[in-house]
Amino acid sequence: MAPRKRLRRNVDLPPNLYSNKVGAVTYYRYRRPDTGTFHSLGTVKGAAIADARQLNAILMKPADRVGRVMGTAEQTMSHLIGRYRKEFLPGQGLADSTVQLIGYRLNRFEKDLGEQVVESFDVKACAEYLDDNFQRDSYIKHRTTLVDLFRFAQMKGLYPADLPNPAAATYPKAGYEKQRQRLTLDGFKAIYAAAPEWLQIAMQLALVTLQGRTEVINMQFSEFDEKAGALKVVRQKVQKHEHAYLIIESPRLASIISRARRSGIVSPFIVHRVPERRNKAKGRQHWSQLTANHFSAEFRLVRDETGLFDDMPREERPTFHEVRALGSWLYKKQGFDKKNYVRPLMAHADEKMTDEYQKGHEQEWVRVKAELDVSEIFG
Repeated sequence: MAPRKRLRRNVDLPPNLYSNKVGAVTYYRYRRPDTGTFHSLGTVKGAAIADARQLNAILMKPADRVGRVMGTAEQTMSHLIGRYRKEFLPGQGLADSTVQLIGYRLNRFEKDLGEQVVESFDVKACAEYLDDNFQRDSYIKHRTTLVDLFRFAQMKGLYPADLPNPAAATYPKAGYEKQRQRLTLDGFKAIYAAAPEWLQIAMQLALVTLQGRTEVINMQFSEFDEKAGALKVVRQKVQKHEHAYLIIESPRLASIISRARRSGIVSPFIVHRVPERRNKAKGRQHWSQLTANHFSAEFRLVRDETGLFDDMPREERPTFHEVRALGSWLYKKQGFDKKNYVRPLMAHADEKMTDEYQKGHEQEWVRVKAELDVSEIFG
């Protein structure tokens, strides 16, 4: 692969030195290869070239110079991200919703880092970028994607394989307390009372079937066997695993789905509504179907209208996802077996994940005994 060509006006300049003509004056600036930041070197071409050569001798790693010979130098993050989208993601068997979430992060990287050269990143540059732009869960998820991106870069020869993955060496920050608060039963009832009928139906389905937002908005009437009282559901997040394909039997489903049929709207989806405008949206199969983002926004709007969460920071207020956790806890309270009942219903691969959903709803007291014989001490 040939090195990325420089602009004609920069072809006679040393690496990392760039020119920019404003009116009749040409300005020169130097891009630090270790951080990607730019620094002015004035308007005198000869002085700027001399300074750039001296800076390159100090700042460029041996790998940078080898990269120019091997063809990996001057490849931008935009180039890397484009190849990652095209060559890597499609073959991973990921659910559409997961690909969409990764896409959001890649868009952010391309916006922030797109013009920077891939080889300019080291641990310090990655750490500063993550620390300056993300916190808590957002930090962890963007870091994970960045690690994967640089792993792909190394596999494709776009980042030196003899150097450590710069994102992987950053602080993982994995062990923090959950920021979003649990949804209480009283909170659920208040939101439910204020919700439009289609959202009430969605909340009922999530509470009973323990399915998430994506599964709830994709449930279709055609997948419900009325005689058996069973609904077919595919857990999108773990679709490649066999435990993701569920036939959920419940005596509650018939009445919920019957209520949905009475809406007067001809729709294949159980959760549906008449939108203000029948615009086409990515991922929408029918005009009555809700997109994931719009659904979440509507839930947040109704939640906040109740006034119950006014004293709670927005980032801590429970989202629709907490309906699933509340349902899991209610199953536990009613004595349903976690391993053989709740865990398969939630399509969890192990009990630890189910435990995470069930904890945090109330303070659990541990019954212990204290039977030390102190009669000889106190008489």
